[in-house]
Amino acid sequence: MPKKESTDYASDRVKRLADIEKESREYGRELGRERQEKADRLGGPIGTPAAYIKRAGQYVYDKATDADAYLSGKLGMEERAASRRGERAGLKDEGYKKGGKVSSASSRADGIAQRGKTRGKIC
Repeated sequence: MPKKESTDYASDRVKRLADIEKESREYGRELGRERQEKADRLGGPIGTPAAYIKRAGQYVYDKATDADAYLSGKLGMEERAASRRGERAGLKDEGYKKGGKVSSASSRADGIAQRGKTRGKIC
């Protein structure tokens, strides 16, 4: 009989973690919408210095949230990890991506020109 109780507990825990992640995802979506509204009020993502400062603070918060989710999962605090993962997923749903290409200026990180007048020339 104890085997049955342990599987019931495990399945209940999995359900509870899924519920926590779902609720947190909704919170993340709401947070993303608020961020977009604030960015519009501050002059868009490229605009006033206040917009840059605000976005820098959000970036630091996002990175801390990612680290917290990872460490919480490793330490066995699954409820906390599920909450943080859900919040981050909700932000992604609202248009905030995690990494990727930011600008289309150049795909080469070393600054060597691939076309134009300076391509392959030695001075």
